Parts: sequence; structure tokens; C-alpha cells
Amino acid sequence: MDLLQLRNFRDFLLVYNQISETCFKRCADTFLTREITSNEDLCIKNCTEKHIHANHKIMELYMEIQPILVRKRIEELNNQAAIMAQSEDEQKVGTAIS
Repeated sequence: MDLLQLRNFRDFLLVYNQISETCFKRCADTFLTREITSNEDLCIKNCTEKHIHANHKIMELYMEIQPILVRKRIEELNNQAAIMAQSEDEQKVGTAIS
């Protein structure tokens, strides 16, 4: 398993555990029996569906915005490199004149 796969799996487990904990706290309201009540079952299904739906929406937005942010960052780096190159050229010209 390479590093990227391992990181993705870890991220998945973190989200899964967060959803599980949130929905358990929100939906498990009685511990009188070992079985899950129908109300708890419905609450858990609704809770997990909402979290999964929200996660998908966030990922959709991330996939739309990420290329724009990367392009912007590349432009900034290129501008900084151009400024540095221009500054170096000016220093060389100044040193050659002296």
C-alpha cells in the first residue's frame, strides 16, 4: 500500500468514526436492550445519509475549486520567480557598470 492510499484510508476512517460517533450520540437514547429500536435505526439511517450527502457536496465543491486554486498559486509562483529574475538581472547590470 503506497503512502497516498494509506493517507486516503486513514482519512476515510476518520470521517467514518466521526459520523459513527455523532450519529450514536444523537440517536442512541436507551440502553435497556441490546437491540436497536426502530426509532434509533431510522435516526441512524437519516443521520448517516445526511453526513454522507454533505460530504459528497463538499467533495464536489473541492473538485471544482481546487484546480482554480492550484492555477492561481502557480501564477503567483511564476510572478515571484519573474520578479526575482528581474532583480538579479538588475543587480548584474549594476555590478557590471561599477
